[in-house]
Amino acid sequence: MKKTFKIFSSIICLAALIFSSISAFAAANTIKIDGTVAEIPKGMGEIREKDNRTFVPFRFVSEALKYKVWYDDASKTAYVSSDEKLLCVQDGNSVLFSVSKTTGESKSLQMDTAAYIDEAESRTYLPIRFLAEAMDYTVGWDAASGTVTLDSKK
Repeated sequence: MKKTFKIFSSIICLAALIFSSISAFAAANTIKIDGTVAEIPKGMGEIREKDNRTFVPFRFVSEALKYKVWYDDASKTAYVSSDEKLLCVQDGNSVLFSVSKTTGESKSLQMDTAAYIDEAESRTYLPIRFLAEAMDYTVGWDAASGTVTLDSKK
C-alpha cells in the first residue's frame, strides 16, 4: 500500500510540475498584426496574463486594428467603432456588446472572464482573442516565441 501511495504521489507531483511549466510558457510577449510586430508604446499599457488569458490594453489594440476609440468615464464603458460595427464593454463586465452599423443587429458576446480597468494606468484591459475575433480578425498563437498573431479576414 505504501509503495502504491509513493508512486501515486510521485505521479501527482510530476504532473503538477509539468502543468506549472506549461503555464509559464503560455505568456505572450509579442503581438503581430497582419504580419507586422505591434509594439505597445510606453504609457499605453502592456500585455498581461490574467485568468489564463492574454489581456491587452483595449485602446492600443483597437487603434492598431483601425477602430476609433472613446471612453465614457461616468459609466466606465469603453467604445470602439469602425465603418461596419460598434463595440462596447464595461469595467467588470464579461459581455462585449456589438452593433452592426449596416443592419442595426445587436449581439451580446459572452466572455469567459471580465474586462477590467487598471486604475493606476486608467486603462481598460480585455482578452486579445475575444476582442480581435469580435473585430473579425483570425487569432493565432506561436508558443515557441510567445507571439499572438492577428490576421484580417478581409
